[in-house]
Amino acid sequence: METTRITARVSSETQELLRKASAISGVKSINAFIVNAAIEKAKEIIREENTLKLTQKDTLLFLKAISTPEKNTKLKKAFEKYNL
Repeated sequence: METTRITARVSSETQELLRKASAISGVKSINAFIVNAAIEKAKEIIREENTLKLTQKDTLLFLKAISTPEKNTKLKKAFEKYNL
């Protein structure tokens, strides 16, 4: 896998905060700590974006639709044929 460099300027207070956190978590370097934290946050953001979000009204409509499907004779016949 090809790697690239990412750089960031931070205050000395931020650097100290990151140094302490990386030491406490057992990560060998601040860079590794930052990359790990950024990856986890990126995955969380993507996971949230891919989650279906419905209003309460839409949720109720969705649940009603899946719990009371329309009568479909072709589907019923196919089901009965499959379950012989």
